Amino acid sequence: MPRTYDVAVLGATVAGLAAARHLGRNGCDVVVIDAPVGDTECPLGEWVGRDFFALAHLPKSLAADCRARPFKLVRYHSAGLNSQVEYKARSAAGYFLRAGNLIRAMRAAARRAKATVRREPIQPAVHLEEEGVRLAGVTQTRARLLLVAQDRPNRVLAELGLPVGQVTKSHLSAAAVDVPLRVTGAWAKLKGILHVVASGRHGELGLFFVLGPLLHLRVVSCQPSCGDGTAGLSTMITRLQEARILPGKLALGRARGAVWCPPAGVALEMETHAAKRCLLAGTAGGFVETITGQTLLPSVRSAILAAKTILAALQSKDPQGTLMSFKSSWRKALADYIRPPNTSLQMLLPLLFANRRIVGKFTRAVLYGQDI
Repeated sequence: MPRTYDVAVLGATVAGLAAARHLGRNGCDVVVIDAPVGDTECPLGEWVGRDFFALAHLPKSLAADCRARPFKLVRYHSAGLNSQVEYKARSAAGYFLRAGNLIRAMRAAARRAKATVRREPIQPAVHLEEEGVRLAGVTQTRARLLLVAQDRPNRVLAELGLPVGQVTKSHLSAAAVDVPLRVTGAWAKLKGILHVVASGRHGELGLFFVLGPLLHLRVVSCQPSCGDGTAGLSTMITRLQEARILPGKLALGRARGAVWCPPAGVALEMETHAAKRCLLAGTAGGFVETITGQTLLPSVRSAILAAKTILAALQSKDPQGTLMSFKSSWRKALADYIRPPNTSLQMLLPLLFANRRIVGKFTRAVLYGQDI
């Protein structure tokens, strides 16, 4: 008889691995299918608010394990790069990290919890059956229940044969580069700071920070007219160099770049996150913050909530009915966090330089998703 796992998790993302760790620590026989991922999450340098590493059910040593570096200072630059305002926290406001280091740390944590992590070179076909689920790739995987924790909602819903309904494509996109730095003291003044750059283009926001030997630069766009952000990124780099905020010589020829399109706030539009013996969490469920397109905190929180629901479903006489309860749990915990703000922060950013009293509130919206 082929092995049937209690739970299969499709996606060796941070969210998928966090769910697998929680399931494994609670006695589940769980397998994580490490299949090719889509363009929904940042694969480069990343930043998170301070709340991320404090999330329940994440390893207490995770920040150290992934070599995250805290920052206390957020510096805002005007569109003309001739004005600056700052927000300084008493303790860590957030952390800088590398996405690859975080994935490796979470993979190790999931394996310590007895989860199996299986590489799959192709995206497996998902078959939802009466008595379980079957994932058909190069190898076949069977499980009682499935958690999908990667890709974007419209593609996953279509794959599962579910109606896409009113789910729309998010217009948020991000373009970024990690630029290797030469060893020089010129970078010391930029370290330990999250820099936020106002753009002259409506619906666009720039970010950059230094993490170890890398300079990470990013442009987030939330309007179709801005494209995927690559043009805005090139313009921002040139402007920062002309203003002498960045050195004139950067090793852009050795830089690593990426473009991704997180499904920001799409969870709020979805009629359901449950299919037959299956839940959608992480980016597959549209759990992405709508201000800067942050995926890590909302996707991991959603995956942990989904894992708790799955644990209850495995013990239930009505597992499908129990899976349906995920809707109420995630809405209570996450709806306010991923809901778009009442006022566009891109429009408010220029006001910081005239009214410094709102800098703190603005920063809490950027870092922690609080309403402004």
